[in-house]
Amino acid sequence: MIEVVRLKSKGKTPLFMEVDVPPMCKPLLVGSSKGGVLRWVETPSNRNSVLTWGQDSSLEEVVSEMVKMTIKRSSEESWGVLQADEESAAQRMSDIGIEDILIREGLVFPRDPSILGSVIIMDNKLFPVLHNVKRGICVINQP
Repeated sequence: MIEVVRLKSKGKTPLFMEVDVPPMCKPLLVGSSKGGVLRWVETPSNRNSVLTWGQDSSLEEVVSEMVKMTIKRSSEESWGVLQADEESAAQRMSDIGIEDILIREGLVFPRDPSILGSVIIMDNKLFPVLHNVKRGICVINQP
């Protein structure tokens, strides 16, 4: 679902990383510096980068939190992430130019995991940078 990049540290694992992001993909979810796994960043810096803080969470926890936070924000801002069925979710993805999709456990997302974002894993820390959640995921609304 999301790209996983594994890096080896040269010494001590950093507390945070500055990561380049696509300038038009906003808002973004990144590793939180205080409380919670993720936090929203509305726009990247002038250098088209964001800071993401290392998390002691699992990849599954990062994905779960991404889905929860995206559903909540989508409901508040009418993004259209929640869809009634697989067909309408696939159509939404097609409408924004994402044709090659996967459908798993009520989620519809691009086959190419780099479209949705990345989690950099260094030692025992995860540094999430999820840059396309507004457009790169649909959730099938379960009754």
